Amino acid sequence: MQFELAFTDNLPAGQWIRLRYSTSLYCSASRLAIRFGADGGDVQTAMPAAFFGAGEWVGLIPEGTRRVSIVLPAGYAVTDFNLASCEVLSLREVFRLAWNGSAGKALLVAGLAAIGRRGEMNSTLEEILGATSLERYHDWRALKGREPDLAGLDARRDSWREGPHIRVIVHAVGEKGAEAPDETIASLHRQSYPNWSLALVGTDMTYNGDRQAFRVEGGARAGLLWEGLEASDIVMPVLAGDVVADYAMAALVEFASGRSDCPMFYADEDSIDTGRRYVAPELKPDWSPIFHRARPYVGRAVYFRRQALEAHAEVPSATLLRPSTWNALFAGQVGPVGHVRRLLLTKPWKPAESGAPAILAKPATERATATLIVPTRDRADLLAACLSSLEKTRPRDFDLVIVDNGSKEPATRELLDRTRMHSWARVLDVAGPFNFSALCNRAAEHAEGRVLVFLNNDTVAMQPDWLANLVNWAVRPDVGAVGAKLFYPSGRLQHAGLVLGLGGYAAHIDIGEGATHRGYLDRFTVPHEVSAVTGACLAVEKGKFDAIGGFDAKRYPIELGDVDLCLRLRQRGWTTVFTPDAVLTHHESATRGRSNVARRYAKERRHFLETWKDAILDDPCFHPALSLTARRTSLDR
Repeated sequence: MQFELAFTDNLPAGQWIRLRYSTSLYCSASRLAIRFGADGGDVQTAMPAAFFGAGEWVGLIPEGTRRVSIVLPAGYAVTDFNLASCEVLSLREVFRLAWNGSAGKALLVAGLAAIGRRGEMNSTLEEILGATSLERYHDWRALKGREPDLAGLDARRDSWREGPHIRVIVHAVGEKGAEAPDETIASLHRQSYPNWSLALVGTDMTYNGDRQAFRVEGGARAGLLWEGLEASDIVMPVLAGDVVADYAMAALVEFASGRSDCPMFYADEDSIDTGRRYVAPELKPDWSPIFHRARPYVGRAVYFRRQALEAHAEVPSATLLRPSTWNALFAGQVGPVGHVRRLLLTKPWKPAESGAPAILAKPATERATATLIVPTRDRADLLAACLSSLEKTRPRDFDLVIVDNGSKEPATRELLDRTRMHSWARVLDVAGPFNFSALCNRAAEHAEGRVLVFLNNDTVAMQPDWLANLVNWAVRPDVGAVGAKLFYPSGRLQHAGLVLGLGGYAAHIDIGEGATHRGYLDRFTVPHEVSAVTGACLAVEKGKFDAIGGFDAKRYPIELGDVDLCLRLRQRGWTTVFTPDAVLTHHESATRGRSNVARRYAKERRHFLETWKDAILDDPCFHPALSLTARRTSLDR
């Protein structure tokens, strides 16, 4: 669904505009797209998801644009969106907005403007205007929030008359159980969805309301909590003291109605501190079972169809209503799980609960041979360090294929001659222009191992078991590509997975952070699903690699071929995994340098946008309320 913008005067190509808009709170949040049509073809960029109902986009209309349209996410109807305003901004107004976002970077913008570097100026402005730090979450939430529009976007749906029944179960915990439910109960009375009932678990709880509630003792069997419900009806457990968003039941029902195959769901949540400030937003990825089993992340905003709980009908009700039990139910789920991309719950903030403890969750060890593939050209110093670290790798159940792309330096030729003498190493001489994808494909044809590990010649393995940790994931039948944790020689983070759409295409998140940086939701401390990993260290089973035809050497000779590979693997049902248990140092682009990269990159990114324009709008491993312009995890504009 899309519609074209109409401007009172001429279309302001080459100028900045600001759009303010709203989306229905009942739709699961997704990024929108703004599309610019020109004689040479259309281009589009992401617009922020209206996570709390209101959104704003400030951006530059490219020169030569003849038409501008807004593209709604899949599943959105035209009645789910309202464009409040569209205004053309002067450069002075844009600079003022940038100053409010980051005074330091705004000064950089002014400097770039003064010396005529307009392209860099615009890129810096887009970065500033597209991100808000997580530390400013309370203010961001207030700015992006709006009251439910019960006569418009958030009007009651006719379908609710036949919608599922929701059984809300409020459980009092702790010494203040008698006082805690008041705010919880008040939030339930503000719900726009009418078809729900209430069960109370906790002897000190009282209820005065407009609907009947029944009480269940904590020691009673859990099955009493959902008696009278149909199999597809929904159980909503809530801990006393938690506040349910006004639109929560409606958003849950709208989401669940299109996903009859999902027996359980979760949503996003945050906390409120004693000063009544909202803190610690938990903006979760779409269902990521590897991540959840390693670091339970579904939290307290969880929901179950009655049928999903039948096997637990005899356990004590108080046991069922513990977050640890919910974590176990999700961890044991082998089918689909739904993620409602809305903040449906706010809980009292407790410092001890600021991060869930990590659980060491590694795949069962399966010995499999690997072939390491290292493209190279000169720079004997880098290659020698790489080979030295490989000789320390344990176990030694791998062979090595070095693809030499025209090395001429004597030191390199001597090193390659010495390497040929090892029984576990081969050197392929492949002349011609540097084409990373073609070199890797050529070496893969000669591979003897079950697992291929593509490795840059400027990497150094930092622990003996790095390879085994990659291989153990790669041989899983549901896993495609596997990536490692890479650091610059300075010790700063270089790679812990790529985010689709970051920087307009795909990029490394949190690049340059310190070695102890845990990542948002502690994701850098445990294995988890990502949409893509870098080809600087990428493992994949040879059978899966061959099944998709390897790297696309024609479209992606140097850049973005690794991302394209991961996405084509995902199309075949294979998940991409990042593991922090394989650590290497990486001198990024040390061999090739960076000269002329922009020219080569322009052609490849054009292919990438043509093929994956929808994918980069919606990375399922990266919440749509997070920024695609800031390299450090931040809130969207």
